[in-house]
Amino acid sequence: MAVLFSLVPLLIMIAVVVAVVRKASHHVASSNTTAQPVRQFFQYALAFGLFMVVTVGLAGLLSRALDFSNIVSTDQSSLASNLAFVVVGGPLLAGISVWLRNSIKENPSETHGLIPTFFATLAAIVSLLVFLASTIAAIHNVINDDEVLGSSLGRAIVWGSAWIIVLKISNSVIPKNDFRIQYFVGSFITALAALIGLVQVLTGVLALLLSQPMFFDSQQLAMVSPDNPTRIGLGTLAVSGGLWFYYWIKNANKIQSDTLWLAYVLIAGVGGTLVIAITSLSVSLYRILVWFIGEPSTQNAADHFASTPQSIATAFAGFLFWWYHKSLLPNKSERTDVQRTYEYLVSAISLIASAVGISIVIVALIESLTAKAILAGAGAINTLLGAGTVILVAGPVWWHFWSRIQKTAKITPESEHGSPVRRIYLFLLFGVGGIAAIVSLITIVVQLFDGILSSNLGANTFSEMRFAIGILVSTGIVAGYHWEIYRHEKSVEVSFAKSVTNVLLVGPNSPELIQELKAATGAKVSFLQRADASELVWPTERVIELVTQSKEHDLLILLETTGVKVVPVTR
Repeated sequence: MAVLFSLVPLLIMIAVVVAVVRKASHHVASSNTTAQPVRQFFQYALAFGLFMVVTVGLAGLLSRALDFSNIVSTDQSSLASNLAFVVVGGPLLAGISVWLRNSIKENPSETHGLIPTFFATLAAIVSLLVFLASTIAAIHNVINDDEVLGSSLGRAIVWGSAWIIVLKISNSVIPKNDFRIQYFVGSFITALAALIGLVQVLTGVLALLLSQPMFFDSQQLAMVSPDNPTRIGLGTLAVSGGLWFYYWIKNANKIQSDTLWLAYVLIAGVGGTLVIAITSLSVSLYRILVWFIGEPSTQNAADHFASTPQSIATAFAGFLFWWYHKSLLPNKSERTDVQRTYEYLVSAISLIASAVGISIVIVALIESLTAKAILAGAGAINTLLGAGTVILVAGPVWWHFWSRIQKTAKITPESEHGSPVRRIYLFLLFGVGGIAAIVSLITIVVQLFDGILSSNLGANTFSEMRFAIGILVSTGIVAGYHWEIYRHEKSVEVSFAKSVTNVLLVGPNSPELIQELKAATGAKVSFLQRADASELVWPTERVIELVTQSKEHDLLILLETTGVKVVPVTR
């Protein structure tokens, strides 16, 4: 009780500050609109902070109530903190919520812009993360019969409720396009969790198969034993899969033609999963080669291949996720910049991996010549096998995509050589590769002079240069090859796609169409309402597709009973 009374002065002080700022904002708003962002930031930052405080307090109290053991119940200081969070933060959060609601009523446009979108997105993502982690922890507690199950359930219930409330309120006041970014962040988080769950399931199945006596004569692993991750993987996959369906299928994947969607699919969906798949496959193949050709750290096959089920499962899940996101990309007969970006991105990832492999090969050769096996305590043969594995996995991928790109460049050299995607690809590879080669060369010269001046030039100096030499050779080859290609193509003028600058819509009133069209194309959209078009409905995706494909600067888009009609106009 003394703790609660000690918080009364703080409560009064915060209330006074809020009242003063609110009063001042009314006076300033009428004369100086520049003060509005400051007031908005204070409102939403305070609301977010109080939201976090109250939610943490409620989660702590419910966890304590559901905790049937004495692990949490014996912590009296935690009880005092949670009570204080709720008693102090609850009324303040209610007050700031009323203040925000009144401000929005007076000026509905206040929900537009960076500040409300940022804090709403932050609150939604934090709630999602804690809810997802707590739910998975609760599943883990059930499987292992842990005594802290009540604590995990309390956090999951409170943060799950907070997540739903934040989404409901934000979706009702913040414009759909402004709040759309949180669906992509949520899609990434839930997809990553689903990937981990799938890996755990596949790892458990593979571990069960490989633990049979016919393979390594190791101890048989039961499917539902505490050591087998199948059950926790199934729980993780089910929870995260359901959340991913909401975030991705129901929301983020609705509009497939804007920059945000393409960036997510290409970078996270295609590029990220391909890196995971190539890395995991390389690790699996490396362990197999080391066992049969290299120098394994143990002669026990079960111990050596203990992590192989996980790497194989990760490779399979990575390729599965890569295939799914790759299938989302448009596959049209006419070559587009989206297809180009996909092919050049995969080519760059696999080429960089191959270059890393070449560098490691050179390092391994130098180690063998200087008789200094330093990498991870393994012999030079293991280092060489690791490099060969990376090249063996990534090399064919690069060759497949790069040969397809070069074949297209020979058939249609004007469009391919003049593509900004290809020019950026060449600039990055010979630019970054050249810089890395120069830095490596400087490092080699510094070590060479250091050996000469210290009268210690010899095999030890050569061994110290091995990484710099490896990077110099591999990046030099990459930079030189792509510079030669650029040298023959630099005379070709890069043709950037013309963007639509003005679009005039004529048809029924549709603020949603205007917002989505602006977000997807970046066009300046104006609108005229037809008096005889009350029963017509705009096909939003079709309009966005037509505007995206058009090369005209000014368009008139007319909605008729027969469909959408696009008319290029001039001024």
